Order: sequence, then structure tokens, then C-alpha cells
Amino acid sequence: MHQFVKSSNELLRKLGYRLTPQRYMILSVIQEASEHLTIDQITERVQQRNPYVSLSTVYRTLELLKKLDLIRENRLSGEQSYYEAADGQAHHHLVCRRCHMTTHLDETLLGNLHEQLQAQYHFHNLTLDMVAAGYCNSCWQIIQKEASQGVSEPPEAQGQQGQGEQVEQ
Repeated sequence: MHQFVKSSNELLRKLGYRLTPQRYMILSVIQEASEHLTIDQITERVQQRNPYVSLSTVYRTLELLKKLDLIRENRLSGEQSYYEAADGQAHHHLVCRRCHMTTHLDETLLGNLHEQLQAQYHFHNLTLDMVAAGYCNSCWQIIQKEASQGVSEPPEAQGQQGQGEQVEQ
């Protein structure tokens, strides 16, 4: 059993939940992924293991896992949600608006901002998740080239061809 799944199982049991076969598969799929996954990708991978796991089971399980802070849901406005294993108090992403390439940023990037927020606003067990959106260098080059050629279609509309790659740093 993977460490993430094992520690998740311990937390589930501590809070009175069972690690059902469906929860185990969903946690395993998220743990094994080398990128952030959409709900459709999670469902597809789970159904490859067991075709009888329904989409509603995946939705309910993801909601429970989010509530227990075992997974994180990341969303850019207007985009679908992406899921990943939760790890630590801070989690930051740099996302290209055009190709959706995602770069994990150093969790110390914002220093002790979460401690400052806890102290100043009396919040407890605070997590800090930041998503910064812009254009990666490759997409920016394309946008600049198209702008010089008079292409008027917005870059976001041109980038709807699919999900970009995930980059770990």
C-alpha cells in the first residue's frame, strides 16, 4: 500500500470511515498520477480497474476526501477542476492560460504568510493554495507572433485544444 493511501486509511479510520475498495482505488489513482487529474480522468482510471464504480461514487468520494483534506481541488476560473494528493500547509501553481501547463512552485515562496494570516485573522489550521495564471514562454511567443500578423482570436480560445503537461519543480 502506498504511503499516501496508508496514511489516508489511518485518518479515515480515526474519523470513523472505512477504506472501501472504491476509496482505495480513487486514492491509488490520485497517488500514482504524475499530473493533476480531472474527474473524468480519475473515473476512467478507476473504471479500468473496476468498471462497476459509478461516476456518482467518484464524485461522492472526492467530496469526502476534500472535506478531510486528503486531496486538493485546483481550479482556474472557467476551467474544470483538477485533483491531486494534499501534502503540507502550502501549495502553489503557475498555470499557462493557453496550454494549461502547470508548474508546482516552491511552498516557501510566500514565506510565512499562512502563519501571519492565522495570527492576524485568528484562523486555525490554515492552508494556503495559490494559483498564478499567465502565459508560458512558448505560448507567449505564439501570441506575440499572431499579434504581429493581426490574428484577432483571443489566446484562451486558441488554447482549448487540450490539457497541457504538468511540470514538477
